[in-house]
Amino acid sequence: MKQFFILSTLFLLLNPLIADSKSRILVRSWAADDFVREVDIKGKPLPQICAFLEGQYYPDILAPDEEALPFEKVIEILAKEMMRENFILNKPPEDAEFILLLNWGFTEELMPEDEFDIEYEEVMVDGGSDGFGASEIVSSLSMNAFSNVGVENAQLIGTTSLLEMYPYSLRRKKLLEASEEKRLFVNLTAFATKDLKGFKEHGELSPRWITFFSIPFYNIDTDAAIEAISQAASGLMGMDGDNPRFIDLNDTRYIVRPDALEFLGVESE
Repeated sequence: MKQFFILSTLFLLLNPLIADSKSRILVRSWAADDFVREVDIKGKPLPQICAFLEGQYYPDILAPDEEALPFEKVIEILAKEMMRENFILNKPPEDAEFILLLNWGFTEELMPEDEFDIEYEEVMVDGGSDGFGASEIVSSLSMNAFSNVGVENAQLIGTTSLLEMYPYSLRRKKLLEASEEKRLFVNLTAFATKDLKGFKEHGELSPRWITFFSIPFYNIDTDAAIEAISQAASGLMGMDGDNPRFIDLNDTRYIVRPDALEFLGVESE
């Protein structure tokens, strides 16, 4: 038994991402200025009838032979967590107040050869005591900027706002890393059905809220990954947040049910 414990500990130390995935769940939630999810006198969200709409699936491009992650599996697991937050998901679509467009899949991991796709540019650097500036060719990596892979991933996991952050902040660095690793992600875009009906007349359609949620996909079961991000994100859907946040589901000091989530892992600037 003691030998098994030692081997298990060594295995986790040599494979930190096994224990780390649920500690680095990323959630970005946005809501329109005129949208507020109503609550009762106890602060519990009022029922909201919704229906899922299948969007686009993004397969793992490094594993083209793997079976696709079914839309039905994602919504089955996601619905269980959302119903805890009083989202009603078992009604006919024609009765829905909101249609939830769901995109899901896997982001592409930045590989060493992808670094050659990074743009190089000439910048001015300090020339020393003589007061003369000098130009130097630097890559966007040294400027803590997106690679081409990172740009595409950021649009899927909701981290494009890091471009507005101070270039060398720890928060920006962590979000950049998240944008360049393989993640299982889901994003939901909620449209009010009354707006959909008016779309045919006016030709304009704006979402009421959007939520991005993702988890590093390394040595973690697919069902467990979907359940973890669904649990972390459900209580934040329909809320408006300034920046993406990391949530740690492994930290026992925090209540991790959606109605009492605490943010953890991103230091303030």
